[in-house]
Amino acid sequence: MWWSGMICAWCILTGLWIGGCATDPAPIVIYEGRQESVWLHFDPKAGAGHSHPVSITSEQMAAVLKGVRVKSRDVIGGFELLSDKDSAPAFSSREILALAPYLSQAFKKASPKDIATFYLTTQDTGHGSLVTSGGLFVRNGHLYLILANVRTSPSSIQYENTYELDSKDQPLLPIARFKFSVGFIPNEARMPSGKARDSDGYPDYLDDSKLVVIDLARLFSGTDASITPK
Repeated sequence: MWWSGMICAWCILTGLWIGGCATDPAPIVIYEGRQESVWLHFDPKAGAGHSHPVSITSEQMAAVLKGVRVKSRDVIGGFELLSDKDSAPAFSSREILALAPYLSQAFKKASPKDIATFYLTTQDTGHGSLVTSGGLFVRNGHLYLILANVRTSPSSIQYENTYELDSKDQPLLPIARFKFSVGFIPNEARMPSGKARDSDGYPDYLDDSKLVVIDLARLFSGTDASITPK
């Protein structure tokens, strides 16, 4: 079918982690519910391996999610124009409360070749079902968080086509690119992605503005919440 062929071609061309077009091991289900799901997916770009399994408590994971911010943006003529609006939390309090324990479990069970992925849905009176999805992994004390979608409608304009996309089995697939950029508070805990890749040897993500790298030692400096291998 033309639809499945287009999606697979897109996955191959963009080089996404979870394209669904190659024969990878089946994901390991950590939790699947009506509004939130968490899995462990095989990461074909893990190389020598991530720093998994790793012990990150629910409280620590909640602190990470609470610090993630998003800012809307537009692309005109190939140039990125950041909006003047203030950044907003990427996750609501309810989403953090629901997601943090399952991500903590995922990291304790993850192998060096796994990435913890998540998929959240919320209902909006004006836009219907909205998707927030992405993935996380730890590498040399740095937590990489890929936020592919933030309250994104499955009916989005992409490549001059309007379609309804079911991306639940591809949580790292951006339904619509160049719609927002990701940041982190406190700023001093954020590590520039280029510097992190040079240090950790990890390849680029499709849209670098949707990747944030967090130095866990800096984030939890001065607390008892150290991150340790399991």
